[in-house]
Amino acid sequence: MEMYTQAVIGGLISSAPSLVGWIVVVVLATIMLRRGGGRAERFLLAGASLMLVQSLIAIPTTALSTWLIVDRGMANVEAASVLSVFGFVRGCIGLAGIICLVYAFWIKFKAPPEEEGLA
Repeated sequence: MEMYTQAVIGGLISSAPSLVGWIVVVVLATIMLRRGGGRAERFLLAGASLMLVQSLIAIPTTALSTWLIVDRGMANVEAASVLSVFGFVRGCIGLAGIICLVYAFWIKFKAPPEEEGLA
């Protein structure tokens, strides 16, 4: 059991900076949304939440690899193929988060359309 605890703690330590960063962004986006934010703030909150979930998924993955190899007796190749599914899901969640974040900034900072005839 101590081996799994160490694996989870190791995953938590390696993910700690991104976890703290995304938690701060989620809190700030929530504050902005409560103060009358629009569509950009909603996408910022959605993207930051997805990136937070992606960072959280990385923590138990190290303990899962230890469990698959030690307790289940899988070869490294078999364990890697199982873990690649988690990597794929984590990558898709991260991609969706990045798309939401880019769209939020694009909405917020795009130039307003030029009005014709006022030149």
